[in-house]
Amino acid sequence: MKDMLIKAQALEGGAVGSWYEGVARNKAATTCGRLYCTALATLILETPYREKRVFEAAPAVGPRCDELSEDTNKIESLTPEQAQKVVEQFEREEGVEIKQEDGSTVVLTRFGGLSLDGLKSLDSQTAKVISGYSNGPLALNGLTSLAADAARALGNAKSTSLALNGLTNLDADTAKALAEFKGISLSLNGLTTLDAETAKVLAEWKAWDGHLPELTTLDTETANALAAAQKWDGRLPGLTAFEAPNSVAIAKALATREGPLHLPNLKKISPKTLTALIQKEDVEIPLIETLELIQEPDGSVTEDFVIPDGIGDRRRRQR
Repeated sequence: MKDMLIKAQALEGGAVGSWYEGVARNKAATTCGRLYCTALATLILETPYREKRVFEAAPAVGPRCDELSEDTNKIESLTPEQAQKVVEQFEREEGVEIKQEDGSTVVLTRFGGLSLDGLKSLDSQTAKVISGYSNGPLALNGLTSLAADAARALGNAKSTSLALNGLTNLDADTAKALAEFKGISLSLNGLTTLDAETAKVLAEWKAWDGHLPELTTLDTETANALAAAQKWDGRLPGLTAFEAPNSVAIAKALATREGPLHLPNLKKISPKTLTALIQKEDVEIPLIETLELIQEPDGSVTEDFVIPDGIGDRRRRQR
């Protein structure tokens, strides 16, 4: 197209520099004349010199530091330079000193800390910069996955607390990296699955807040690790059914916990699993009459369940 237009441009006479002959090949061009053809040829030839090419996508770039949203939860991506600007801004916010029982002092911001819940991904360099924030809590609840190198950076975070409630699973290596966090609290309330090795790592965390409200499944080893974890609050509101072949073993493992066990949304359970579960005096489940008793998941004979004496008295004591 470019070569054709250059050759068709008028080079002499009163029409020099214009286009008509050689390009007027349809009714519109012949009707509208030289001005029309010249205008179109000019638009075509100037395309490569535009700041944005019409036929080529502009390179994806993030907003400049001075264009970041004032609402930090609306920021969806950050470069290390942008992160540095955000951290510096929030470090200047006025804070208050809070004394803890052990005599140490932490500074909590009056403005709720730094919340970056809009971030969907986080590279290690940006994580390292964000980890320098020390003027209150740090929330990164938009992250649904976390690489080990970014986790190591966050493990060194100086914030008073760290919230990663968007993560639905966590491997042991990432958990070990986060375990280095020295703040008051680290929350992982979005976990839906948990393997035994990771559960053992959580059990040793000093900063873990002990909540697993979204956990929907667990195996025997994980149940044993949680039951032994003093930091775990004993609540599993996300667990609605015991349907795994080893459900009886899972129930027995959970029943070894020292302290109350709460399964407030339990709906489906087999008679043998229920029998194992209620051996724990301080287990709290819905009324047995409301539960759906299912076939034994391991294929063994399903027997009728008889509500033991004293269950009603136990429930009244729990209230």
